[in-house]
Amino acid sequence: MAELETSIKEPISRFIQTPIFVPSVESVKNAARQMSERKSGVVIVRDNDEALGIVTEWDILSRVVAQGKDPSRTTVRDIMSAPVLSVSASLTAGEAISLMARNKYRRLLVKEGAKILGVVTLSQVVGNSRHNTITLPLLEPASGSRCPYCGSILKNREELSKHIDNVHVREEMLKGAHGPEF
Repeated sequence: MAELETSIKEPISRFIQTPIFVPSVESVKNAARQMSERKSGVVIVRDNDEALGIVTEWDILSRVVAQGKDPSRTTVRDIMSAPVLSVSASLTAGEAISLMARNKYRRLLVKEGAKILGVVTLSQVVGNSRHNTITLPLLEPASGSRCPYCGSILKNREELSKHIDNVHVREEMLKGAHGPEF
């Protein structure tokens, strides 16, 4: 448990992705080229040092490619996600995870004052590899009990016990009595 507490208390500054800035009139094709060259899944759309929105790989796929739009003639302003939620670099990983979950965002813009430091993504903070992962606790429902065998949620422990006896134990006993074909 101490490992979890230490990990979620780390500042998100550890996870910041170097920003790629593009003006709002940039073509999607040029933005995608920059994303590919820099191996990034996001660009920040800005004009006059003000962040207007972000464009992600998913935005390009769903709002340009899937709709048959010409990426050379479509601007990033036409497909960007806006507004962008910005946070301080001192925010902790746990606070960032909570904020992203509450607002249904997968990316946060990280600022220090007015200066944009970059972007933090949910997969960077939570981790997408065995060596760079914050362990999250398994959350149980607010009310009820979860069956460890099938994941069903029952009203209370008594119903859970009956469920296990009737569904899982009886099923196993019948398999043993009638062979594996049952």
